[in-house]
Amino acid sequence: MRPMTREEVRGAIVNLDSTANKVRLPTWFDDVRWDRVDYLGWRDLRSPQRAYLVAEADDQALGVLLRQAPNDAAHGSRAMMCDLCRFTRRFNEVSLFTARLPSRDKRKHLNTVGLLLCTDLDCAVKLHSKPIRQPFDPPVEEMIEQRRVGMRSRTITFVHSVSERERTTRQKR
Repeated sequence: MRPMTREEVRGAIVNLDSTANKVRLPTWFDDVRWDRVDYLGWRDLRSPQRAYLVAEADDQALGVLLRQAPNDAAHGSRAMMCDLCRFTRRFNEVSLFTARLPSRDKRKHLNTVGLLLCTDLDCAVKLHSKPIRQPFDPPVEEMIEQRRVGMRSRTITFVHSVSERERTTRQKR
């Protein structure tokens, strides 16, 4: 991912609502190693249920505001898979996050899309972990690059699913 400025990241969020008019960047923003991340994801420290996901798509920054749904204790110790990095983790380490879609409809809360994400939003750490290699597997570096390409593609697809609705809604007005 290419380096981004604070203003660029703040301006990338396409589904801000009136209750979230200010995007608070993470304290570690200036320390981001842009060459090792495929998306920028962080939690809002003042509002723990709020998270942000920003990716580079078509040479521009696109991002979404996410809300974390409460984890249901009824799942017990069942494993769940993150939709972006595709790593299986314990149920409390993966959460449902939803993004509100822009709409002229008064029932906005019904217009959302969601995905299961690592609760800490740090899929890059898992992607760069050394995979267990079998005799006929490609080299480790190639396996890690394949993981990154897949996650980048899934992230851009999700961000586009929210931002495309935004463009469609603006064009209809």
